[in-house]
Amino acid sequence: MSPRHALLPILGVTTALLTACAGAREPSAPAAGGGSGGLTIAVSSFQACLDVALSGGRNSTVTHQILDTLTDQDPKTGEIVPRLAEKWEVNDEFTEFTFHLRKGVTFSDGTPLDAQVVADNFTKLAELITLAKSDTLVLNALNSFQSAEAVDPSTVRLTFKLPELGFLRNASDPYLAILSQATLAKTPEQRCAGELVGTGPFVFDKIVKDKSIVLKRRDDYNWSAAGVAGHQGAAYLPSVTFEAVPESSVRVGGLTSGQFDISDDIPVTDLAQLRDAGQTIVSKVVPNLVPGMRPNPYSPLGSDDAVRRAVQKGIDRAEITGTLYPEIYQTPSSIVSSTTAGWKDFGTDLAYDPEGAKKLLDEAGWVAGADGVRAKDGVRLAPKITYIVGNFFGATQQELELVQQQLGRIGIAVEIKANTPADNAAMLKDISKADYDFLTGSGASKDIDFLAGLFKKSNAALLNAEQPELEAKADALNEAATPEARTAAAQELQHYTIEHGHWIPLREQTKVVAVSPAVSGYLLDTYAAHFLYDTKLAG
Repeated sequence: MSPRHALLPILGVTTALLTACAGAREPSAPAAGGGSGGLTIAVSSFQACLDVALSGGRNSTVTHQILDTLTDQDPKTGEIVPRLAEKWEVNDEFTEFTFHLRKGVTFSDGTPLDAQVVADNFTKLAELITLAKSDTLVLNALNSFQSAEAVDPSTVRLTFKLPELGFLRNASDPYLAILSQATLAKTPEQRCAGELVGTGPFVFDKIVKDKSIVLKRRDDYNWSAAGVAGHQGAAYLPSVTFEAVPESSVRVGGLTSGQFDISDDIPVTDLAQLRDAGQTIVSKVVPNLVPGMRPNPYSPLGSDDAVRRAVQKGIDRAEITGTLYPEIYQTPSSIVSSTTAGWKDFGTDLAYDPEGAKKLLDEAGWVAGADGVRAKDGVRLAPKITYIVGNFFGATQQELELVQQQLGRIGIAVEIKANTPADNAAMLKDISKADYDFLTGSGASKDIDFLAGLFKKSNAALLNAEQPELEAKADALNEAATPEARTAAAQELQHYTIEHGHWIPLREQTKVVAVSPAVSGYLLDTYAAHFLYDTKLAG
């Protein structure tokens, strides 16, 4: 094996933090505790499954605090840095990753971190993929995983069948966090319920399903990531309480009244009020497949190339952002956010072009009727678009109502359908029989690799639909053997999905958090999750 340098270069990453308190981290800080009391955070919701390997990296902000990963990512520079692994080598083919583990690391149950438990973590994840128990993100990261071997007690080697140029960054994401042997023996249901033991700076203390989660500090924690954390040793906060508060007005009011120290998912309309009350606003663009719409390849309208392309051109994204999310939110410039490694600016391809959309539909034989709605062969151009109620990670009703108005101007009569999470899950079991044309959603990841899995027919959202050109573009990214080939394939896949409407972006997703002036050392990490290890609370 010809080892490469320890830190694989980052490809096209933008990591600027949009935060009013970016300078709050203090490298020289008092001993753990330091006058800090317990912190309370109001969140809009909890993930149904607390194990992010089973449910994805979205909304994993609680589990972030109890788990560690092999690598980490500097939120300022995007550089991959050591975490549980102190160094690594990668072979020339990017198919073997050899990690050398830090000494003295233990899980919160007292058992040591060693190469065997790391190897067993990846072997177990591969088993969960086979059983269809893991999330799409895990499948994307490990789609060519072959084996994990403990070379010696502190060295583990992971082998893949295909080049995995994004794996070092994927290894910094929470869904590839390392769990204890005792956790690996648990059932998926137990893991989802929070029976998780990690090596992170906090541990679960109390879980009240759908209501609150209390974490307590690990006093023996002493292996934070250099360059990411501002200190070594235990966290400053003795405890952190997360409270589920679905109503944004209650989250805002609770922060200004002192009931909460941090409030999550703040509406743009409340920013001025909070600033006037002395609160600090922290925000960050989430690295992901941006919130948007995926066509149903089995529906007559979703499978129609001209319809998809016309919908892409007929949406005014600047109007959506300017009307609903002024000040902080950005208009999307690709199918992935500008903070995702591998992003390329395709803003001109996403420009509002209603005349171009009309021309496409005219040429395809979609003729406007007396009511202005187009039809072809007796079929009205009235696509059904579904969204999940309360899910900001996809699309909101307000956004779709604007889309409905915009597409109405070019003769497309959009029908909006609201789904509960349970309805949506049932619908996705067999999309070939589902009654929708476009489904809203998004996908969380820091690296462009995840696009390959999202657009291959093996994805449940495509259900083996035959789309050979799209499949070939996804394969090219999945199989790219050099950084140059990977960059080119990533750009080509982004361009193709935009040109043919296989993903229709609506907005960039931005995490917006309001923080009490009593809080210092707080930031959003590269994943746009709460980073609480350096956080202190005055009083």
